[in-house]
Amino acid sequence: MKFTNRTIYNKDRLLRFNDFVILKKRFFLVYMIVCSVLILVSTVVLIALDSFTPALLRGSLFFGVVVILYFVCGLVVPRFTINKSIGLNADVFFEFQDDVFKISTTYKNGTEMSELKYSSIIKIMESKSDIYLFISARQSYILDKTGFELGSADEFLNFLKDKNVPYKR
Repeated sequence: MKFTNRTIYNKDRLLRFNDFVILKKRFFLVYMIVCSVLILVSTVVLIALDSFTPALLRGSLFFGVVVILYFVCGLVVPRFTINKSIGLNADVFFEFQDDVFKISTTYKNGTEMSELKYSSIIKIMESKSDIYLFISARQSYILDKTGFELGSADEFLNFLKDKNVPYKR
């Protein structure tokens, strides 16, 4: 074994992951700001010009609803659904070896084990407190940086870079 890590998938960690993924998406914040400004400016201009027709009102309202729904679906809904996640409060133990890494997940209903090759990781990202090993665009294994029992977070990241796993900032 080269590295081992134990991470508890608690509510805060899962929400931080969701926020991290949403806010790292290209142009998410720019999209939200531009759309909000466009709605606000166009509404003010239409009111100032006294040319507020029912069709324009419906268009502005529809555009506003789309922006709000996008925001709600990305950031608000997960806060309500996270309590039903099967991964909530799971104890995940990672063993990183030369060719593969093993994952042992203990849920309240039992234990699940799996073994993956490093080629299954499509990218690595990190936050202040966690390392994310993405296996798809929205699915990731989360490693607590302070959860390393053998090795350290910095040594582990260097190990993965040697395995040619894509690292993204």
